Amino acid sequence: MTAALHIVDYERKYREEILSLMFFSRHTHTHLDWYKAGQWLDIQGNVIQLAFHEDTLIGVMGVAQPLNQTVWLRLIIVAHGFDPALILSLLWEHMRVQLLRAGIHTASVLVINPWLASFLPALGFGYSEDVVTMHRAPQDLSPLPATSVTLQNGYIEHIHQIITIDHAAFKPSWQMSAIDLRLAQRQAASCTIAVLQGEVVGYEIATRHHTSGHLARLAVHPTMQGQRVGQLLLHNLLSRFTKRGVRGVTVNTQKTNIRSQRLYRRFGFIRNGFDIPVWQLRLIS
Repeated sequence: MTAALHIVDYERKYREEILSLMFFSRHTHTHLDWYKAGQWLDIQGNVIQLAFHEDTLIGVMGVAQPLNQTVWLRLIIVAHGFDPALILSLLWEHMRVQLLRAGIHTASVLVINPWLASFLPALGFGYSEDVVTMHRAPQDLSPLPATSVTLQNGYIEHIHQIITIDHAAFKPSWQMSAIDLRLAQRQAASCTIAVLQGEVVGYEIATRHHTSGHLARLAVHPTMQGQRVGQLLLHNLLSRFTKRGVRGVTVNTQKTNIRSQRLYRRFGFIRNGFDIPVWQLRLIS
């Protein structure tokens, strides 16, 4: 069968085939954040490889547009009836070459779907850490001390400052691109910036679905961490969510990010056991 397999770069003419394969396949991994699959396929800069058996699409592997020499595997599909180990190996062989040519240092994958984990070691990936999920039930908020930091709604004119904060606060693998942050801002139920002496020093982005809320992003510039900026942003968000009838709020953070977990626990968040492993591969040492 190997002789009949071939790999091609994504073109828009394959879009409907990919969406159909995604719908019917059991071996599907999607980590698209703010995008629907059709939207994500159309983003310029994403690198997408397709595996065909003769004229039949049997595999897809896509990474998001590189950001600071890092990428995330966002879309993986293997057709039913085909060997995932073989298809993933062939796709990754071609993908790896393209990433190396582009100077990518690190590739990461959030293993949302457990089926994928058993195939990653053969591709060179190793376990890195967990993303932990925390949940907060309704409860009273304690007042915060007065501060010279002010809060205001974040708009499109603040996006460049938000990007600066994001990239200063997070390591490359966890940074968001400008296009992702803008889309997140547009879809958010809340986008708030913290301002000190006319400079943006922190921000939060959160979503809401009926009576449930999710803190999607909270970042404070490193020079202002430990100055209660994160507390102020979180307190404000939870207060406004309560007024809107939100009954529970979730947040994800890295297991190694002890500072953020300490902040969330202070506001009544507890881990709910839904940890998601992150696997990584260093392409360039």
